[in-house]
Amino acid sequence: MTKKEITRYTLTIIFLLICIWSQSWILILLLLGHFIILWHQPTRKKLYQFWNRKGARKKNLIGWFLASFYAIIILLFINNYLFGIYTLQSSSMEPTYHTGNIFIMNKIEIGTGKSIDDVDSYHRLIGLDDLDYGEVIVFYFPEADTVFNDAPKENYHFKKREAKISGKPNNMANKPIAFTPVHERPRFIKRIVALPGDTLQIKDGKNFINGEKYKYNPIFINKYSLAANTPKNIRSSILNEANATYTEDNQQIIEIQSKTVTQHNWTDYLESVERPLNLADPYIFPFSTSSLWNASYWGPAVIPAKDSTIELNETNLPLYWRIIEAYEGNKVELKNGKIYLNDKECKKYTFKMNYYWVAGDNRPHSFDSRYWGFVPENHIIGVINKLPFTK
Repeated sequence: MTKKEITRYTLTIIFLLICIWSQSWILILLLLGHFIILWHQPTRKKLYQFWNRKGARKKNLIGWFLASFYAIIILLFINNYLFGIYTLQSSSMEPTYHTGNIFIMNKIEIGTGKSIDDVDSYHRLIGLDDLDYGEVIVFYFPEADTVFNDAPKENYHFKKREAKISGKPNNMANKPIAFTPVHERPRFIKRIVALPGDTLQIKDGKNFINGEKYKYNPIFINKYSLAANTPKNIRSSILNEANATYTEDNQQIIEIQSKTVTQHNWTDYLESVERPLNLADPYIFPFSTSSLWNASYWGPAVIPAKDSTIELNETNLPLYWRIIEAYEGNKVELKNGKIYLNDKECKKYTFKMNYYWVAGDNRPHSFDSRYWGFVPENHIIGVINKLPFTK
């Protein structure tokens, strides 16, 4: 077997494996074209004759055209299946990342999602690894499934909650709305806190996973009040390390990473500022004051996992209602204390997808899972990086 034949066989096999992995019709058509060109002698002969009849100028133009065509195909393949570019547009991940930072988003680690707009057809390509705690992911914002036609950047669901909570007329309530497919929704970046199947609880602002402290808690920015008797030199050091400082209720407020407070032994001068226990916040997911949950005290609750089954009742329905209805395509109704799924009484539900709980590193200024709920697996685009934990 000649070197040319070995190269031909190798390229064909590699191309075939890529087509099988990517499940791309465009690549399959290209593979068929290459297969005909490489292996069908009459076609190859005609192409050689066509090429030899062309002058140097036309050969040059054809060469540039083919080079441009393949460059576009390669760039599209890389962008769709391997890597993408993401620009951070908020301060929710400070101090780890800052507004305007540009990232290379890794899609191949978890495999690109296919048919993401149809939960029944959705699946992921084979990836290099599963998602893990602490990974920073880019995902389509789940609550952007409904938008105002005249103000697409406004959060429709938040406006509805705001009107319900305040009891005041909402001037946007009667504006025309539209449904947005998953792939057209805005992209967010957050850190994974809890994985499918985990039991999550937030106590005094700290995340607990299956009863144990989340190991990345120290990297989050938290809110503290600065003691009035703090020595001047220590006060200066704290202010220098702080992510933000301001006055609130006649107190000096410091927003700073908790690991920085521990490392410098500033616990005697900085007191954590959190919401009180059992003080319900109607803006906190699942927006039910009966749970008495808020941004500092939440749960415990189970993060849904694919193929896992739960007992459905009036108590936990608010937690999973949106998943069952909006993300998994069912009609949900509560009538006379009974739950109906697609017009049939339902006491159990089996989830079709995995779900995740995410948070921004800048806790006081992060619009994350605490305010809108779970991230469905089909909304996840790729991974930014995994931040090693340091004490």
